[in-house]
Amino acid sequence: MKFKVVRFKNYGCVIESEENEDPYGNRFFWSFFEVSNGKIIDLEFVENLKNGKATSFDYFFGYPRAELKTGEIIEYKFGNAKPNTREFSNEFFDWFDANPPIKDCKELTRPTKEEEKCIKEFFNKNILETKDVATNIVNV
Repeated sequence: MKFKVVRFKNYGCVIESEENEDPYGNRFFWSFFEVSNGKIIDLEFVENLKNGKATSFDYFFGYPRAELKTGEIIEYKFGNAKPNTREFSNEFFDWFDANPPIKDCKELTRPTKEEEKCIKEFFNKNILETKDVATNIVNV
């Protein structure tokens, strides 16, 4: 099955390394995508820095949904908070901070290679150059 992105929300850079004398650091960007199969996938895009310059990048994909062993479900939901507002930051960090340790999850599932490929290609084509710009929900 060929997947396509149907909507996304980009939060931009949400976490950065602290400035110190260490020449190495990171910038962490998050985006969430709904794919044509109905699944929501998060992308954590990491810029690896040396002396403030990006030297490499990493892509980490996941389903922003976890079922705990207790039966409780924690999941990301596309919210209507507008970029550059406290609500926008809260929307992301409410989900981020609620993520449970893996040991508390019933099972760990990962996106398929096909889903990852779809998200990576879409991100590189449509978001990468403006990854710092947080967005509303964008329907594709």
